Amino acid sequence: MKLSSSILRHPERIHSGLWKGSQLAQAQRPALSTGFSQLDDELPGRGWPLGALIEISLERPGIGEIALLRPALAQLGGERSIMFIQPPCAPHFHCWTNWGLHGQRLLWVQTDSLPDTLWACDKALRHNACSALLCWAPGARAQSLRRLHLAAQQSDTLLVMLRSPADTRQPCAAPLRLGLRPAEQGLQVSILKRRGPACGHTVPIVLHPERAYSSSAASHVSLDQPSPALSQPGRRFSSLAH
Repeated sequence: MKLSSSILRHPERIHSGLWKGSQLAQAQRPALSTGFSQLDDELPGRGWPLGALIEISLERPGIGEIALLRPALAQLGGERSIMFIQPPCAPHFHCWTNWGLHGQRLLWVQTDSLPDTLWACDKALRHNACSALLCWAPGARAQSLRRLHLAAQQSDTLLVMLRSPADTRQPCAAPLRLGLRPAEQGLQVSILKRRGPACGHTVPIVLHPERAYSSSAASHVSLDQPSPALSQPGRRFSSLAH
């Protein structure tokens, strides 16, 4: 059977899971815009895939990974919570409200071990309990991540696993894997894996347009930072406003 040239140019017409190596795959699940057009242009479906595992590796916590996800989190409805599982630092309630996310219920889950972290993530996904789930699980094995990816496919949750660069050397079921490095005004994003051609360049993300580097700016740091709320794991952050 000889395939027509049209089918060869558009293999997605045979099955949505097929694509040419030189083209981005068609999104098989709904996608949520990242809020950064230059990053959307590089992703299948032009955004974060919902109901799928997304892996983000970063050199160290606090370089802007939550700010990168902020526009997507703001698009989520308020019916379900946003869940942080085992973050390296306590979530900052004042920052959350300053971002205009006070309408979103934030749940902070703190566990005692990596198996507990993975168990909590799995249960939240299987019950479709949250609109977004950010999980810090360095050292998780590929088999565990595949299980979470399968659980995510039964939901419409935005699932993001935040890991270390060393973890990127291991195989991972995530259809989207990104690496983050800090930059002067934000981040440099490397697309390590996507459904489509390899991405040979980094994507600059501006998070702080006012932060043009200068020696004077480096030596004068604003001290009017809000004090952190007295947060406790397991509490909804909406209750901390009272």
